[in-house]
Amino acid sequence: MVVPVKFVVACAAADDIFFIATIPDELPQDAEFTRLYYLCPETEEVWHYRDWPNEQVVSLCLRRQREGMRRAACALTGEGDIEIANSVEEIYEKISGAGLMGKRALGAVTRIREIGSTLVVCGNYGQVYRRDAIGWTPIDRELAELGKNALSLPFPDAASVSDDMLRQFTQSMRQAPNFNDIDGANETDIYVCGNGGNLFHYDGKAWAKIDTKTDAILTAMHCISADEVLVVGEDGTVLIGNARAGFRSLGEFFPGDYIWSVRSFQGRIYLGTLHGLYVLEGSRVRLLTGEKLDGKTQVIGLDSVSDNALWIATSRHAFRYDGNTFTFYQHGDNAAY
Repeated sequence: MVVPVKFVVACAAADDIFFIATIPDELPQDAEFTRLYYLCPETEEVWHYRDWPNEQVVSLCLRRQREGMRRAACALTGEGDIEIANSVEEIYEKISGAGLMGKRALGAVTRIREIGSTLVVCGNYGQVYRRDAIGWTPIDRELAELGKNALSLPFPDAASVSDDMLRQFTQSMRQAPNFNDIDGANETDIYVCGNGGNLFHYDGKAWAKIDTKTDAILTAMHCISADEVLVVGEDGTVLIGNARAGFRSLGEFFPGDYIWSVRSFQGRIYLGTLHGLYVLEGSRVRLLTGEKLDGKTQVIGLDSVSDNALWIATSRHAFRYDGNTFTFYQHGDNAAY
């Protein structure tokens, strides 16, 4: 029996390799299980997979090839379990203290990326970790303190709470440093973004908060260069700038809705939403359409390793875009969608 799979997160491993974490439809959404697919259009077996039982992947990234180190796909779970895998080896690591059950008691981690030549991870209540020679090290002292302060806020007593007290508590929790993405130009130029309009910058020594002039939930980033960083999120917010010159808004394009992924490709800005793929054109956005791509398409990820190919993951299938033409890759188990 064919069991459809739902795409959860994805990342580009090359112009011709797309890495996708999925969960079979027969399992509940919170099941501790991940089916990891490699989409390789240039090979005989276009789709191939392996399972990671007992783990639910929340983020993927590419570890780039460099001298003495092979390219590898990296997968992160909310509890801080990490798989670093390629055709030669599979390495499994654990971020000590991370996760809902972690000793730091700061909650789940959410995103893994390679910045410069270093793997980094961010998460809830101020968590940021860096992989170095001794393992995974927190680099979040100031941010974690903010997170602990938010966690220590007493919940208003139901018998005496006023609407104003509840509103203040809700606002404080909304502004807690719960991070959704991390990116940067190098190890001394790192950004994290998250709920409550939170955007922080790390210069290799300390974190500084950036005024975004919004309290929107910020969901995703793309660091194009040291001078241009894109940040997107709630209400279709799109910000651009850097820590030195500040950030400005390019617009709020989807009131009441979200942008979940962003990528600059061939000089244009692409936005992934649960109602289609858009390109930013001046002060407006334009919906892009094609086979299996329209205003009902749930885009869950955008990524690229060069300006040759933009990879697009939807909830059921994948596309590769060269700037002119979309190539559709149907997942065989999802043919009904």
